[in-house]
Amino acid sequence: MTIPGVIDFHVHVGDFDRMRDDIKNLLEGTASRRDFDMKALFSDPRGLAAYLRNAGVVRTVLVADEGPGVNFVPTTDFICDFWEAAGEDKDFFIPFGNVNPNRTPDVIAKYESDLKRGIKGYKLYPADHDFHPITPELMEFYRRLEADGLILMFHTGTTGQDDGVDEYGDPKIFQPILDECPDLTVVFCHAGKPIWTGEATEMARTYPNLYLDTAFIKPEKLLVYLPELAEISHKVLFGSDWPVGVSSLSAHLKEIRNLGLPEEAVENLLYRNAARLLGIA
Repeated sequence: MTIPGVIDFHVHVGDFDRMRDDIKNLLEGTASRRDFDMKALFSDPRGLAAYLRNAGVVRTVLVADEGPGVNFVPTTDFICDFWEAAGEDKDFFIPFGNVNPNRTPDVIAKYESDLKRGIKGYKLYPADHDFHPITPELMEFYRRLEADGLILMFHTGTTGQDDGVDEYGDPKIFQPILDECPDLTVVFCHAGKPIWTGEATEMARTYPNLYLDTAFIKPEKLLVYLPELAEISHKVLFGSDWPVGVSSLSAHLKEIRNLGLPEEAVENLLYRNAARLLGIA
């Protein structure tokens, strides 16, 4: 392969002890098979960078999550503090913020504040945080992201949280945003799995600036959920969703490389698409 390594577009950090029980159970699902100490690395930027580098990762997007399942702990400020605490490893991480309109009285004011901290994009969780993604204020927010060239990620597919709302994870609910903001780069996290991967794939084919990511999709299921991956490899980003569902990132990546995909498709997935979107040479 000619790529310098892997860009992981979807990694979580936080404070494990402050998580809600159902999310702790989700995070501990592969504990017995892990090759890392999740509780330690979850809040250790230098240690996490070392672990990811050892797996072949060269850059990592950190996503905030100001939601009830994580007791509102991994806020945008938490992610920025984690990023800044990385010291010499700061350039390894790329911070993405979060807006939860149920807790944010002025979304645009928050956005202006977040920009000063160096945010490069956002992940929103309508299904997990229980809000409709289309409101006048949120549409203004999306237009600002479009104008400023930031990336917008949405949780799509069903929610793993006890109090989530699956209908807000249906990719079609986001179509008015794609129509209104054609120059906004949007990523459908989890590719709409397990119910709406077909719809997500068709939308990625239709909208030039819409991408899918592979977060929380096991390698052996990747071609089940995305059977057209080779044909749309230029529209799919690798995201591990670490630490959720990952027992060994090295093994995870090895399994993806062994799926029999064309080399160009693997390179697009693991590095080239993300590098293009993030402006990495």
